[in-house]
Amino acid sequence: MSTTTSNNPNPNPNTPAAPSGPGSTKIAGRLELLSRQNRYQPPLSSSSSARSSPFPTHLGLFAYGTLTIDAVMHALLDRVPPSTLTSAPGWRAAGLPDLPYPGLVTDPTSVAPGRAYNDLTEREWAILDSFENPKYDVARVTLASGAEALAYIWPADPPALTTTWTVDFIDTEGMEDYLAMCVEFRQDWEESQRSKTS
Repeated sequence: MSTTTSNNPNPNPNTPAAPSGPGSTKIAGRLELLSRQNRYQPPLSSSSSARSSPFPTHLGLFAYGTLTIDAVMHALLDRVPPSTLTSAPGWRAAGLPDLPYPGLVTDPTSVAPGRAYNDLTEREWAILDSFENPKYDVARVTLASGAEALAYIWPADPPALTTTWTVDFIDTEGMEDYLAMCVEFRQDWEESQRSKTS
């Protein structure tokens, strides 16, 4: 399996970006989709008529794919944040054609296993937002415990994605390639941040 290792900071440069602008909220059926932009924008004063970010910053991340792998998180964040094993009823980690990672899709007959990360820093959220395929939307999901978390979900018709993804989809060689891509992405991301401040 080959993995894109170009200097493009997104690991999937051929995928179009989701059409959400800064601070926007989209509604897909009854599912609220939230913009990734300005996640940590502070609340505005009550005298201002402008809106603050719709992102609920107190929520953690529900990870269901490659972000559940310790080596991947360490390559991206330089640590493996504390997490709890959990699941998301009504969702499924669907295999995506020609991609090594899944997309979370609604499926009332399924339960998606995963991890909840509840102490990600602003910088770590920024890294993950930049790393994740821009085609993902972000939405609140309700976990088996009843708690809510944010998740990167795939904006596709679930019946078209019939395969359920597991980590076994990535063989040893593929995992080595994927981790190398994660390391290169992080290096490129750090360089881009330095160039913004120089």
